[in-house]
Amino acid sequence: MGTSSTRIIVLALLMFFGFRKSLSTKMSDQSCSEVLMIFSAVEFAVAAILQPYKPLLPILVPLLILICFYRGRFLCYRIMAEWSNRNRLIEFLDKHELKKKRQTSTKHESAINEPPRMGIALIEDGKVRGDHLKQIGKTPLWLRQELRKFGYRNLRQVNYLTMDLLGNFYMDVNKRLRKD
Repeated sequence: MGTSSTRIIVLALLMFFGFRKSLSTKMSDQSCSEVLMIFSAVEFAVAAILQPYKPLLPILVPLLILICFYRGRFLCYRIMAEWSNRNRLIEFLDKHELKKKRQTSTKHESAINEPPRMGIALIEDGKVRGDHLKQIGKTPLWLRQELRKFGYRNLRQVNYLTMDLLGNFYMDVNKRLRKD
């Protein structure tokens, strides 16, 4: 009886530490190979528990090999992910350097004075962001004129204003000073 309980504890700990990642996720979220590896490992563990008179080593070796394959697969995924992130970073830096070289070689203002792709905040908390206006090559006077086209005479009426790459405005109006 002591051999069986010792085997149960040792194999349970081995399974827990070996398949820790899969034991914490749903069965439906796991791949078929993960499920097959876990079922195979459970079969080895059950065979070791049901046959306490047989030595543990011949059953433990295939179980350890399964665990090594399982853990090694995640190690391979991690290495490949780091490698692809490194390649993306290198490509990004190369493109960024190329873009800088183009900007310095040609002094074309439209390339330099274009807003970022996601949009740029021109008014934040009711205050004009002069640095962002300079970045796109515009002045506070231009911004006031654009707001007047929409019917806002006072800059304080607009709480937040962004402009995207195409020149579209997105604004949040201050509720207390709203035009009615």
